[in-house]
Amino acid sequence: MHDYFSREAWVDETPGTYADFDAPTVHNRSVEWQHPVGSVVSALAAAGLRIEFLHEHDASLFPRFPVLERQSDGCYRFPTERPRIPLMYSIKATRPGQPGRG
Repeated sequence: MHDYFSREAWVDETPGTYADFDAPTVHNRSVEWQHPVGSVVSALAAAGLRIEFLHEHDASLFPRFPVLERQSDGCYRFPTERPRIPLMYSIKATRPGQPGRG
């Protein structure tokens, strides 16, 4: 687990993929950075884009954390006894003067 507000890159060499942790893989080194929601929204606004919406979702499309449970809709969520927190978000931003795309 990494600090949400960390600006440092972290290097991971864990084999497998986010979709299949046990998948046989090679060349496993990845370098990743956190992108907090606030910095994403701020970057879009600084680029002159208009934020149409920002939706938070209590589900993930893959079991990002071992505790997540697969639900009947195919998404992964924390167990019902745990508080719900956002695991994903969707954002739509458009250029002013241009029609939004579905």
